[in-house]
Amino acid sequence: MPVIANSPRTRRDDRPSGDSPRVGFGAAVPRSIFPRLRVAVGRRALTRELSEGVDPASSPERSVRAAQLTSRRTRRQLARTLRRTIGEAHRPPMTRSRIVIIRRAAVLDAEDALNVMIDRLGSPEPVRAEGMAIAERILTDAEWSPLYNSAEPGALRRLVRIATAAMGTRDWSAHEFPIAV
Repeated sequence: MPVIANSPRTRRDDRPSGDSPRVGFGAAVPRSIFPRLRVAVGRRALTRELSEGVDPASSPERSVRAAQLTSRRTRRQLARTLRRTIGEAHRPPMTRSRIVIIRRAAVLDAEDALNVMIDRLGSPEPVRAEGMAIAERILTDAEWSPLYNSAEPGALRRLVRIATAAMGTRDWSAHEFPIAV
């Protein structure tokens, strides 16, 4: 019988099975399936916790969710969705639509900040889970996000800038936050 290369039962390295590979900014991702199952069930709550600055290493579930958020695949997906959102804001709204999907004016106001975020997502530098969680919530949390809800002018732009800054290092002095007057 032929042997399948790299079968699931073989390991590519010689770490004991309980060890975890390192990802992102040093968070360990557990190999067990159980944290991954709990992440699938509690995805939204974990994303909210990470966006609020909870340490990804504080639980196996948060480590898994942080690894998902900071992956290249998620970065590409978020960048693509942000580009589509900007494109949608530039198109005229459908006249017979009964619902408003996005707040076009807020997107147009935040377009420069959104483009900076898109560039950051496409850069080769690693990103932190906190910033990625905020960015994902901007796009997916319709109850909370100023992308979908009425908010004070500039709220989306400020939130996008905060998310982009949070994708970087903990050295907040390296980021400039313009003060809106």
